[in-house]
Amino acid sequence: MSTFAQSNQFEAVRRSAYLESYVRSRKRTRSAWRSSTVTSLRRYALAALFCAIFSAVYEHFSHGVWSVWMVTLFAYPLVLGVVPALLERMLDFEASMTSRQIWACGVMTLAVGSCLRGVLEIYGTTSPLIVFYQPVGLALLALALMACAIYLLR
Repeated sequence: MSTFAQSNQFEAVRRSAYLESYVRSRKRTRSAWRSSTVTSLRRYALAALFCAIFSAVYEHFSHGVWSVWMVTLFAYPLVLGVVPALLERMLDFEASMTSRQIWACGVMTLAVGSCLRGVLEIYGTTSPLIVFYQPVGLALLALALMACAIYLLR
């Protein structure tokens, strides 16, 4: 057998081994992605439950004073966390880990801003820094969507 034939045979074996390892790693990545979607679904559901319980307990001890921001506190992790995670799971959609983390930061920024605004309303005071939570949270959500679009277009 000539050297050229041996090198072609070696190259074919090398390519098939690379392809096989790529398929194996892709399957592992896919299963890791599915488990991370379930994990994020659980985390957002627990965050929504915690926010609902925290809001109920806080308003119970606020002597009848309540705030819309505190009442709707649970909605941020529920609507912006659980619903997209369910859609991601049902549609078999794969978002990058970076976009997921930025999205989580945006959701939690909005939830913390709502909590702080509710606390300050119940106490009857204001703060000039509260106005920054909502735009920053929305900007993080927009950045996460852009990161996801870039990931999908690659």
